[in-house]
Amino acid sequence: MRTLDQPATRTALEDYGLAHPSGRGFSFRDPERAISYDWHDHPYHQLIYAVAGTIQIETDGARHLLPTGRAAWIPAGQRHRTLVHDVDTASLYFAPDAIADDGGRVRILVASPVMREMILHALRWPQDVAERDPVARSFFETLALMCGEWLESELPLSLPGARHPGIVRAMDLAVVDPAGIDLPAALAAAAMSERSFRRAFSRETGMGWQAWVAQLRILRAMGMLADGGRVTDVAAEVGYASLSAFAKAFAQLAGEGPADYRSRVRGRTGGDRG
Repeated sequence: MRTLDQPATRTALEDYGLAHPSGRGFSFRDPERAISYDWHDHPYHQLIYAVAGTIQIETDGARHLLPTGRAAWIPAGQRHRTLVHDVDTASLYFAPDAIADDGGRVRILVASPVMREMILHALRWPQDVAERDPVARSFFETLALMCGEWLESELPLSLPGARHPGIVRAMDLAVVDPAGIDLPAALAAAAMSERSFRRAFSRETGMGWQAWVAQLRILRAMGMLADGGRVTDVAAEVGYASLSAFAKAFAQLAGEGPADYRSRVRGRTGGDRG
């Protein structure tokens, strides 16, 4: 994975034409599949769709997990950093006045079949093309109107974030491999003693390390179940050897069992129930 610091991130945004965009809306497909962008913001609203893989979007107060087949809304001016690990993404950018956003925060959204197809269709209009094409302008105006409805379909896929550099490194390691992460690996990443790590983690997040990892695993499972994953396969993938332990932990966080959650979300988004 390639990790960009802030100057390199700013350079990448300049090279991609995202630092000073123009027009009502345009599409962008990131050529990078494994990269970490440092803290930055965009002058335009961003709607990013995960074609494949899982993306982590971190803000000052939270970490959001964007699984395959879901979309994330990043409002204009929202400071964030992004971790892309073996991911294919498609993004749409909208002028700030094109869409009213009263929430002013990152949201993970249900991606209906209509949203998915419209995002992928819009990829034919990158910034330099979209400004000159009247069909593109009309298409993005329609997309902007529909975004108001899409912003109401939020999924609870976020965790408390942190500012302490050592805690951030441990969190990054856990996000990459939630099933395999353990305390010794976290302590090594943080370069801290166990006592200092536990105290700092609780102070930064308001919860313990094990509880945070447990919630991370369930949030990752929610994304996989929404994609149609079988409950037994998902439980093993996120680190649970016992299906009953997974079902109990899932229900404590989601308020329903994993099978019920899968059926409900798949039904709402047009997926099958099998």
